[in-house]
Amino acid sequence: MHIKIIIVSIVSLLWLSACSNGGNEEATNRNDQNEVVENQEIKADNDAGENQQRETKDNNGNVENQEAATTEKTIGLYNKNNFHTKQYAKGNITVDYPQLADDLDKANKINRVIAKDASYFFEKDYYESYTGEVKYNIPFVNDELVSITYAGLLTSPINSYPINLSYSTLVNMQTGEKVSLSDLVNLDDEFIKAFKLGDIVTDQSSEYKQEIKKYIASLDDQDLLKKFLEADKMDFPEVFVYVTDDVIVVTIAVVHALGDFISVQISKDSVSFK
Repeated sequence: MHIKIIIVSIVSLLWLSACSNGGNEEATNRNDQNEVVENQEIKADNDAGENQQRETKDNNGNVENQEAATTEKTIGLYNKNNFHTKQYAKGNITVDYPQLADDLDKANKINRVIAKDASYFFEKDYYESYTGEVKYNIPFVNDELVSITYAGLLTSPINSYPINLSYSTLVNMQTGEKVSLSDLVNLDDEFIKAFKLGDIVTDQSSEYKQEIKKYIASLDDQDLLKKFLEADKMDFPEVFVYVTDDVIVVTIAVVHALGDFISVQISKDSVSFK
């Protein structure tokens, strides 16, 4: 009897031990699974953080590249600093004019056009007996167009009054060809109207401006159109054109009593460009 009780007790203890071990293993497995899940979540969070950092870096790189591209586009290839000054001299006349420093075929072509226009009147002896200095200005330049103006006061012992000289040159920076008003805009009734309504470029009195306004209003539209079609031709020195960022300026030769020339600025928004 005692032996049976002992055997039963041993069996019971073995069974309880097995159950306890099973529970511990199950708990251990659950803990291991939880650790795996936690590790996976931590790894996923770390990967996501690294991806975000990489994306941020890439985005910053893209922004920097875009800013660099925008800056390069804004600066462009050409500006006033690309030009240096040369001087033409004949008799008692000197003319300063700009030249590109580049020794490239296109730059050389542009330089030839500029140099020819700058000296044209004096090479043709239009002002043979005169004395004076002609200076230049560049009111506009970009990768497509350069606009150059020339101005000077010329005197002569055989004339009782000096001459105010004003002329200009437009050059296509892509082709090296000279550009005229008819190449730049559509010359039609709308352009004539815009010209007559334009602002007078002068530092003279308001009375002078009114006098010039009356003179311009009296000009025949068809005669003006013919002159504009011949504008910027050096052998027809009656109309020259230059441009700025915002306006087109048309300069017309007039009698000395009106100042030798008058300049009218027209908003670029008022004309039709080609």
